[in-house]
Order: sequence, then C-alpha cells, then structure tokens
Amino acid sequence: MILSSSLAKICLPTRKQNSALFVFGDSLFDVGNNNYINTIAMAQANYPPYGETFFKYPSGRFSDGRIIPDFIAEYAGLPLIQPYLFPGNQEHIDGVNFASGGAGVLVETFQGLVIDLQTQLSYFKRVTKKLRQKLGDAEAKNLLARAVYFFHIGGNDYSLFFSGNSTLSTSYSPEQFADLVIGNLTTVIKEIHKEGGRKFGFLKLAPYGCLPASKLLVNGSEGSYLEDLSSLSMLHNTAFSVQLQKLEKQLEGFKYSFFDLYDTVLQLINNPSKYGFKGNEACCGSGPYRGYFTCGGKGEVKDYELSKICHPTRKHNAALFVFGDSLFDVGNNNYINTTTQNQANYSPYGETFFKYPSGRFSDGRVIPDFIAKYAELPLIQPYLFPGNQEYIDGVNFASGGAGALVETFQGFQGLVIDLKTQLSYFKRVTKKLRLKLGDAEAKHLLARAVYFIHIGGNDYSAFFSGNSTTFTSYSPKQYVDLVIGNLTSVIKEIHKQGGRKFGLLKLAPLGCVPASKVLVNGSEGSCLEDLSSLARMHNIALSVQLQKLEKQLEGFKYSLFDLYDIVLQVINYPSKYGFKVGDEACCGSGPYRGYYSCGGKRAVKDYELCENPNEYLFFDSTHPTQKANEFVSQMIWSGRNQSLTGPYNLKTLFQQ
Repeated sequence: MILSSSLAKICLPTRKQNSALFVFGDSLFDVGNNNYINTIAMAQANYPPYGETFFKYPSGRFSDGRIIPDFIAEYAGLPLIQPYLFPGNQEHIDGVNFASGGAGVLVETFQGLVIDLQTQLSYFKRVTKKLRQKLGDAEAKNLLARAVYFFHIGGNDYSLFFSGNSTLSTSYSPEQFADLVIGNLTTVIKEIHKEGGRKFGFLKLAPYGCLPASKLLVNGSEGSYLEDLSSLSMLHNTAFSVQLQKLEKQLEGFKYSFFDLYDTVLQLINNPSKYGFKGNEACCGSGPYRGYFTCGGKGEVKDYELSKICHPTRKHNAALFVFGDSLFDVGNNNYINTTTQNQANYSPYGETFFKYPSGRFSDGRVIPDFIAKYAELPLIQPYLFPGNQEYIDGVNFASGGAGALVETFQGFQGLVIDLKTQLSYFKRVTKKLRLKLGDAEAKHLLARAVYFIHIGGNDYSAFFSGNSTTFTSYSPKQYVDLVIGNLTSVIKEIHKQGGRKFGLLKLAPLGCVPASKVLVNGSEGSCLEDLSSLARMHNIALSVQLQKLEKQLEGFKYSLFDLYDIVLQVINYPSKYGFKVGDEACCGSGPYRGYYSCGGKRAVKDYELCENPNEYLFFDSTHPTQKANEFVSQMIWSGRNQSLTGPYNLKTLFQQ
C-alpha cells in the first residue's frame, strides 16, 4: 500500500542518522553473540551474576553491566548495537556487533567453539550485501564510508600461545607469532576497506600478565605479574602501531584511532584509588585475587565469591513466574520458528526503553517488567533465553499468539507456545529447583512465589474469526467454558507443584482495540461488539471459577484485575488518564492505524509511526505502549479499588 501524501507523519520519524558502528572482537566487546552458538560455559556470560548492575539479567556481556561498545554507541547517539546472531530482523543501519567471547584473530584459536575474526568478516560481508539490496548502492556506500569499525582482538591468541595449548606455539618464535596475528588482522582490515569502510577504532591489548587470572599463577611476592605474557601484549601493540601507520599511507581515506589500553589498565591496577577504584582483584571468582574463572555458570556455581564492595547482598524477594500471551511475552518467541506476526524482535519495537527490539510487543517494557520492578526483582528472563538460568527469581513462559487451548492457531502448530506447553516448561523448572535447592527450600520458594497469568484473547479471536473447524462445534458459552476449563486445569497443576499465590488479568475489550475497530462498518468509535461480548463472558466465568478455587485449593490466594473496564475507560476518556489518543495505535496503517503492519518482514515502509508513544494507549494495533503498561501495572500492584482489583492486589500477595 502507498500511503497518502496527505499523511503528515509517515513511516519512521526522521532521526538524525549518525555514523553506524560495526564491532569486531572478543569477550571485551561481545554483547551476546555467544548466547547463540554451541560453545563451552567459559565462553558465555548468559548466567548470573553477569549483567546484574545495569540490565538486571545476564545479557551475554562479560561484565556486571554495559561494556565498551555500549558506551561508545551511547556517546555517538546510537541505540545499543545488537549482536549479529540475535534472532531478529535487524536493520543494520545503526551497525551490528560481531564480537565473540574467546575469539582470536587466528582461526586456530579455540577453533569450532567461537566466532573467529575471519567468520566475523564473512558475517560483515553478508550485512553489506543486505544493505546494498535495501538502500541501493549509493546510499549503502555512504553509510559504510561514514561508519566506524571498532576492534579489540588478539588476547586469546597470545594467551593460547603462551600456555602452549596451541600447535602454533612450537612452530613460531614470539616475534613470528605476532607477525602472523597482525598479518591476519591486517587482511581483515583491508577487506573491510574494500567493502567501503574508512574509519577504524582499535584498542591496544591490555597487560595480560597483570590480570587476576594471570597473577594467581605467579609464585612470588604480592603484586607479582606474569611478565612473559605481558611482554607478548607489548610486542603486539608495538608491531600493530607500525602496521596502522603503513595502512594510513596505503589505503585511500583510511583513518584510525588507537587507544593505549595497556598503559591505562596498568595505571588502574597499580593506583586504583587515584581513579576511584578500591582494589586490583576481581569482583567475582575464587582463589588468590579471585583469579580463577569460576564466576557462575554451568560449573561449580557455588565455588566463587562476590565482593561485597562491588556486589552487595540483595534481599531475596518472592519469585515471579509468568504465563500468557503477547501482553506478557518478554522474548520467548525470539527463539522459536514462528511467523513475523508472532514476533516483536524488529524495529520500531523496543525503541523507548531498551533502545533495540527485545521481543516485547511494545515500544518499551511490558506489564511483567514493571511488576518485577515493584517487587524489587531483576527483569524476569524468557524461559527460552539461551542462558544458564538460576530460576530463583522466577522465569517468564509467555508467548505471543498463545492461547489457553492447544487448538488456538493450530495452523501455526509449533509456532506458538500454548499454555499447556508453558505448564510443561514450568514443571521442568520445579524439577531443577528441587535438584539445586533441595526439596524443603524449593517448596518454600514455590509457595512464596507469585504466578502471574494473562491468556485467552487469542482463543476468542480465533473463535470469532472462524479460522478453525474445531470452533464451529461450540456455542459461545460452551467455548468460554472450554477455555476456562483449560485455564483452571493449569492453575490446579501449578498448585500441585507448590504454587499458592496467583495474579490474573481479565481480558480487555477485544472488540475495541484498533485491530478490531478497523473491521467495523459503522460510525466513528464503533467496536466489534460480538468479540467484546466473548471477553465479557470469559471475565465473568473466570471470576466465578477463581472464587471456587479459593474454597477448593489449600492456601490458594489470588488477585484479579479488571483490565476490561480500565482499557475501555482510557479508550473513551484518554485525557482523564494522562493520554492524548485512546482509540488508535501509535504504529500501524489504515483507519485507527489498525492494520497489523508495524515493521517486520512485511512491507516495512507500509506503516505510520507516531512521534510520541507516551501520548497513546496502543503502540500497535493490539498491544499497549510502555506508558500504558506502567499505568496498568501500578493499579495491579497497589490498586485499592475493589471494583478493579481484588480480593488482593499483587503487592499484598508478594508481601505475604
């Protein structure tokens, strides 16, 4: 569809296009690529306590928070640069990160377990090809020439050479080995230059013999360093500096920045207080200097220490286990073979808060994110996130497109995670918790946890559309009973596993969301009444069923929030609740921006995007904005209005 020229704001709002950032390297620069490859635990950082300072969950970065490329992107006015292997539909116009923990310049360095520099280069060439197809040769050439290519690599090559664990160690002198590494690195730089790259940023290698992992190997006085390893870093840095000067003369338009990480790190190690630090040992690890690489992971997880200075003890609050559909999905659908319609891992999703599409169907956070925040928990990860999850804070099983019935979207079988499958995942988690914590402690955790559920909307949308022959054999009332019956069975199974405290949301007025209103032939403001009627029937039946469960199940407590009424109020009276627009989406096309065309593999340019999502109730044709999610979450958490939240609010459930 070609949008009318009378539409003042079409497609993505114009953002000053800063230079893109393409990142190559090892664990110092890896933002999560190793999450998606079959490697060893030592080459991954997708488990606690990594990530706890900033992201509040282990993102795959080898740090407690952000790493150098994240800050460079921020200073450059760019969003967080995504890992190349992130399972989303990346635009690449801001750049992409190819770095891999454990990677070397040489293919032989940890071969088969990491993404070596040659492979990173091959990925970059795929990106340049896509950019030319998407933008055209001239615009792609301009983007690639303005971009910055940021490198840190080589440390793993020299560490293996020093340790003698590489077959190359016996064939080369240190000087010859440095020439080999720099020769391969130079070849990659020249290939990027051929593709159009002109501006490069490099870091000298750190004094590897002075890091905690090296210092604990030294038999000597406190403060001794592994000098031979540091000398390899110095050898590399000197030779590479000479090579960059040659490239500046050889390659047209070649410019570079070369930062002395060696001297900077050495100063920080020797004079930490001068730079605002307290010590020169690791925050997380074991042994002298906490130098053994034992910080969490699949190894002996308890065999490490966390400094109280850098990682203060956190009060452990009740866990949060989340079940549901796209309103609650925080990225599970990133990791299944599904349709674009059931994913939100592409722009413009995520741009308000995460600055990249995380898989949430919103411009930012969704309701479970806010509930976790209010409960003083970290962001609850998707169950399918490829990390080594602890589960002691909970986990999120929700899946965009999911229903309470297995039959819902059965034409997409395997493309959504239905509620019964989510339950099976939860049972796996309870088994792991019992193995890890013991029966008594696991039982206590599961009893204190809150089980947060929103599901059913997709079941009724499928029933209303008549897209399955299964649905034609039921009356509306019989169908509601079927959905409620399945949901009740799951609640009972969670109770059998030890769950006692449940939070549920009534369904919204499904016929009044932009995706439904666009289908109505009638006056402005009309809703698809038959679909909203199904939602009301469901809500009444759910309320009755929960009252029964309260009497039947030992220790069962629940909170039921009236999402239907509050959404209808905001649609009809947006200004009363701090919104400007209640009946149309921020992102989409057609009347009310109700066609589900917000980005993705569809005709990407065939949609409009509002300038300020905070003014809107709906981000796309069916899902709320971050502001709307926060507004609703506050009422779910501490709502005192018994007509909207009862018999408990979630705050009370978490505290009991």
